[in-house]
Amino acid sequence: MTTDTLWLVEDLQDRTQKASALAAAFSKIEVERLQYKPDASRWSVLECIAHLNRYYAFYMPLLRNAVAKSPIIKADFTFTSGLLGQFFVRLMEPKGNTVKKMKAMAKMNPQGSTLDVSELHDFMAYQEELLTLLETCKYHNLAQPKVPTALSKWITISLGDTLRFIVVHNERHLLQAQNCLKWAVDFNR
Repeated sequence: MTTDTLWLVEDLQDRTQKASALAAAFSKIEVERLQYKPDASRWSVLECIAHLNRYYAFYMPLLRNAVAKSPIIKADFTFTSGLLGQFFVRLMEPKGNTVKKMKAMAKMNPQGSTLDVSELHDFMAYQEELLTLLETCKYHNLAQPKVPTALSKWITISLGDTLRFIVVHNERHLLQAQNCLKWAVDFNR
């Protein structure tokens, strides 16, 4: 995938703002519905958000560092996704209103944790920080530097692909959370 850097960043900002608005809407729902699980193998809304927060806790320091090291561009610039980065983004991307079930890494799996609405507040704070970073990225080369992945510090993808991954990962689990809310409504009828 090759695209204009400015267009890419503005698209990621728009999608991040939508994710933040959805989290704000979730924060107005009673906590019992946010904790509802359709069955033991699925996550509740709060578990979906806690999972995203764990990824943010891992990636935000790396992203801050990468943006600080990324060269500033002086003219129009395009971003080309790397093969591995494109693979990770496509793997996470929701297909319509469904997500392919995947097993979360143990350290990123919130199942069984005691969670409350503070998870939503933390998520919205991460979203604001991401929006600030994205604004800075409009004028940086997103192909450099490389960012380690949560899988291993030896597996790296570009700054741009990391930002894309974070946003589609959000969309994936926010869709999962919305589906969980639908099950909670159906269950309570």
